[in-house]
Amino acid sequence: MFYKLVKQASILLGGNLSASILNFFSVAIAIKALGVESFGAVTLLQSYILVFSLCFNPQAWQGLIKYFNIESDKKGLIKLTFQYDLICALIGMFLAFQLSGFYTEYFNLSEYTELLKWCSLYVFINQTSVAIGVLRYQERYNILAMQSVISAVMFFSFALIGQWYSLGVEYFVATYLVSLGGGNIFIQLCCSNYLFNQNKANVKIKTKLNKKAYNKFNYGVHLTALADIPVKQLDNILVGAVVSVEAAGAYRVIKQIATISTKVTGPLNQVLYPEINNLLAAKAFKKVKTAMVKLFILLALPSFFAVLLASTTVEYWIPAVFTENLLSYKWQIITFLVIHAAATVFTPIHPVFLALGYVKKLFYITLISNIVLCTAIILLGSRIGLWGRLIAIALQYLYTIIWKLPLILNKLTLEANESTPLHT
Repeated sequence: MFYKLVKQASILLGGNLSASILNFFSVAIAIKALGVESFGAVTLLQSYILVFSLCFNPQAWQGLIKYFNIESDKKGLIKLTFQYDLICALIGMFLAFQLSGFYTEYFNLSEYTELLKWCSLYVFINQTSVAIGVLRYQERYNILAMQSVISAVMFFSFALIGQWYSLGVEYFVATYLVSLGGGNIFIQLCCSNYLFNQNKANVKIKTKLNKKAYNKFNYGVHLTALADIPVKQLDNILVGAVVSVEAAGAYRVIKQIATISTKVTGPLNQVLYPEINNLLAAKAFKKVKTAMVKLFILLALPSFFAVLLASTTVEYWIPAVFTENLLSYKWQIITFLVIHAAATVFTPIHPVFLALGYVKKLFYITLISNIVLCTAIILLGSRIGLWGRLIAIALQYLYTIIWKLPLILNKLTLEANESTPLHT
């Protein structure tokens, strides 16, 4: 199982790492073209749309994968997931459109209100639960890898054009979202043939689809995704509100730098979740535990090596790649990299925790940890700037790991010893 995971993850890793490096340089080009403060405006405008797209993207692909393994009515599963996605997309796009004026006025960015309204279309385009679920279930990880590469290549090309023609904030906001949308449309097209065949097929259904259980699982996953929004995009907005627009731009750069050092985790988690579901169905609890421990060790080596290399050469690559003004944030950058690398080592616990069926506990853990995050940013950010954000993220990571890891290890040990079905 472990070697299968590594093989599958390596496919996604190639795509994700390439995309991450391209995005890294795209951000560098954008900040050189715009300056730190204008790039902060870009960050705040993009974050507004991305927060709405996260709020109204139910991540229902997780339920699709889980129930594909236990339900025979796959057509019904796809239909339910599509309906859920569509309703969320329409509501999210409408709210993003209506509230854009209030947001831009608060940040003194009213000249970009019309732009933000048009960008609300991305909330609709971002509904990809069915496509992601089908492609992961079929183990077509090369397609998912291509999604991130296509988006990254598009944005890198747009960034070069923007720098060459000295284009402004509107251009970089719009082209970034267009690039993400291009990747989303690509995976939709790649799974369209499968969906068409499923719709035409007359497969004998062995058991009636348990819609109530399926919807309950998806609602739990969606609530957890909502609770986890602060650490993904809302933190950019909070930094801009509590500290400054320039600090939001600097913080976006810090996050982009950290992304490269942790890109190995995304592919591993994507292939780990469906594989863990298969092993749990087969009651192979010891294999799950062994693979998780091996992944901890595997992730520690590249993560901390990347942080060490980046930290010792920070004086050279920051002014060369970005701008010399960012050197005033060098210690914040180094600290964030260390914190993020430590959290990276434990990222396999998240898909295992969900696969074990801890949907309710996952929601409460995510909600409380993100409340801690937001509270710490608000209380500390206005006093000590970005250092407050770093303390907040360290507390959030620590809280999550301390709560999840013992539950996982105890559950796997108990089930392995008793060889009884999971009760979730």
